[in-house]
Amino acid sequence: MAKYLILLTAPDHYNRWNAADETTRDQYLADLAAFTTAVRAHGTLHAVLPLLPTEPPTDLHGAYLVDLPDHSTADNLTKLLPSPCEIRECQDVGIPITA
Repeated sequence: MAKYLILLTAPDHYNRWNAADETTRDQYLADLAAFTTAVRAHGTLHAVLPLLPTEPPTDLHGAYLVDLPDHSTADNLTKLLPSPCEIRECQDVGIPITA
């Protein structure tokens, strides 16, 4: 298994979230849950990192740290996410991750 950092990078995410209706927000959260379930079926979910709005604003609004078999699996699973994302393979530097 390889470790990946999946970065959620939607432009203007926070303004769109604030303007969204309840149905849109519920669907967004359901898509995140589906991604989480799929990751657990194929590997390990280590962390979910929601990021608060920053000044100046950035496109980065969240991240997942996961173990998955390969980059292709990570790429396929990110199609479940409701937001554009970047996949970065992580180097294991021997620091244990604890839950």
